[in-house]
Amino acid sequence: MRLKLCLLSVWIFAVLSFAQSSLMRIPPEYSTPRGNVSLMPMVVESQVDSNYIVGPGDFFDLFLENNYFSVQVNADGTIAVSECGVINVGGKTLNEAKREILRAISVKYSAQYSSVQLSRLKSFMVSVMGAVLQTGQVPVEAQTKLSTLLRNMGGFLPTADKEKIVVIRGQDSLKVDYNKVVRLGDFSSDLVLMQGDRIFVPFVDMSTAVTLVFPDRRVPVTYNDNRSVADYYLMASGSDVESSGLSFIKIVARDGSEKKISTSEAKNVAVSASSEIYCDNRGSNNQFVYVGGAVAAMGRVPYNPDYHALDYIAAAGVTPFTGSWNQVHVVRGNRETIDVNATEDEILPGDYIEIPKSRYEIFKDITLFLASLLTVVSSSLIIYMSYR
Repeated sequence: MRLKLCLLSVWIFAVLSFAQSSLMRIPPEYSTPRGNVSLMPMVVESQVDSNYIVGPGDFFDLFLENNYFSVQVNADGTIAVSECGVINVGGKTLNEAKREILRAISVKYSAQYSSVQLSRLKSFMVSVMGAVLQTGQVPVEAQTKLSTLLRNMGGFLPTADKEKIVVIRGQDSLKVDYNKVVRLGDFSSDLVLMQGDRIFVPFVDMSTAVTLVFPDRRVPVTYNDNRSVADYYLMASGSDVESSGLSFIKIVARDGSEKKISTSEAKNVAVSASSEIYCDNRGSNNQFVYVGGAVAAMGRVPYNPDYHALDYIAAAGVTPFTGSWNQVHVVRGNRETIDVNATEDEILPGDYIEIPKSRYEIFKDITLFLASLLTVVSSSLIIYMSYR
């Protein structure tokens, strides 16, 4: 009798275990098995913060002994793993979600031969409006930065005010200075986008804007009385004015008055509202200084207000064996010839600098001339005597 009761108990326990296992089994369509030809993640995993909050749309790669699955977090924040049941990971940090998954799969798989990794981040929609090349709703991946989104959308219109970008998040309005992010490396200001964000890029106030005129475009920049010409140039072009290759910069005020400054002065010169800063010397008159005489390369050298005659002579390639800068002549205006000090006197646009030959070169030329003349005379005498 006791033997029958023991056999009956074993049979009942086996039936209950089988029933529980059947109830916990997840149909194959809810998880995607992955063969050994696709052991790499579905999307190469970028660096993800361990405090990243897992939510619907995220994908996990599960490496469970000899089985490989890619599962998606459902709308209710759960994932389903075959023979392990339903696991709630929504709202947990990435580290918490991994620990929860490993704990749940330990009933079926050995934790020693199992691993979990986030393979694809969830995506959501954000709205972009204002002075950008593309506007509207855009799908973005979680952990996308504001600068990355704006760059991927093609960037800004020329009239965009990059200093006053507004990110509307719920009831809050977050202001971002894009120039600080990309010019000064202030990455703390580069917001990580969240679902439902609305981004607005305002237009520059054209009534007071300072306009920089380049050969191929005009770029307005918001006026600020604390900015120098060098600051406006950096904001408009993204590079330093001293490395721009410009020989000078022309500033035209609202009243039409003009002045020219060198690039070295740009950091110390401010402009008034509605001014125009011309950063193109190609269309200006008398933008060159012409160099000739005893130089390696006669021609024109771009004008630079900081240069003296010696600088232009050096740019043209004079050598101490052929030329001398002790008696430099300058032709200015209506063929006026003046003597200048090569290291001190001012050179103006349109000047022609003549470098005289050195005494050695002059003596060599006279010697060669006399030798040639004697050769001609002697040859003539020999021919004459031969015919006599």
